[in-house]
Amino acid sequence: MNIVREGPKHLIIQSGNCKISVERMKEIFSFQMHLNKSSQMYNEYINMIGLLNDASTVLMFTKKIEPKLSFEYEDFEYIVVINEYSEELLIKLFQNKEALKIENIRATPRMIVMRTTGDHEKYIQTVNKDIVGEMISAKGMFEGYGIGTMILFTEKRISGPLGIDDMNHHAIYSKQQYKELSKFLNNHRVKYINASIDNKDWAELVIKIYDSYERYDLHYKRLAMILNELDCGLILGESWGRDAALAFLSVGVYQVRLFTYLEPLEIKKIALGLEYNSHGDRIVDYDLFTKRKKYSWTQVRIDGIKGRDDLGNYYRSKLVTELNEDTIFELMSLECQLK
Repeated sequence: MNIVREGPKHLIIQSGNCKISVERMKEIFSFQMHLNKSSQMYNEYINMIGLLNDASTVLMFTKKIEPKLSFEYEDFEYIVVINEYSEELLIKLFQNKEALKIENIRATPRMIVMRTTGDHEKYIQTVNKDIVGEMISAKGMFEGYGIGTMILFTEKRISGPLGIDDMNHHAIYSKQQYKELSKFLNNHRVKYINASIDNKDWAELVIKIYDSYERYDLHYKRLAMILNELDCGLILGESWGRDAALAFLSVGVYQVRLFTYLEPLEIKKIALGLEYNSHGDRIVDYDLFTKRKKYSWTQVRIDGIKGRDDLGNYYRSKLVTELNEDTIFELMSLECQLK
């Protein structure tokens, strides 16, 4: 379950002629992305950082570094993304300071994006109380803050691209160091989810994997990858076992224990969809249990879809629409190995 994503480092660049600075910088560095000043600059910026991680550095060009800088007042002339870590890039910028017409450089807080669930306001308030932060507007991220960490929030899965419409208007500023705070938030992720769902009980499920060809490793990878991608909960462990198939006959089975805040039937839909490959063939059996109760495919039936195969392929198709391109590619690669 991944609810914390570390964002790129930002540097604010002051230049008397931002256009010349950017043009000369382009001769030295390879730009990953580049934005010009416009009325939609903030929206474009949020859409842009939704694609980035901490391996990139965002340079924000302004004519004058004021105590408060804001998109609302159109303080930024250009935004450039360079695919280098900020520490290495900063050295190169200072080495070429005169040629690039850089007058000043100011650091900004590091950025973390968190995925919310349930009651989003309760979630954000619980995080803020834990870290003793300052609630701010997401648009005011650069207003006088040079150290610390900014936390942005989204309801969307953080493994994929994020846009302006995916971000909550609230953000949190904390004086805590980025790495410490990121680790703390990850360690307390269950607490924040609990707060947002009114401390509803989590369910411990067992998913049993059956495969006559005994490719349990690949079927486990498929299942674990999708459960993680969809933020279904925490995999507590996995183990081998034996199950009675017929009288005097037992078969091998691989068991996965999942701790989840989702309803068991939601997990059953995912498991049923994963029993089928992209060609519509059933390639594995994922049985779902809570304690001694087994969940049947008939419990997730849909009007108009009669057979198990048709239902499984329906959930497979629905599942693919919720995955990003990288995950779909990895899923198909694993399934190719099962042929």
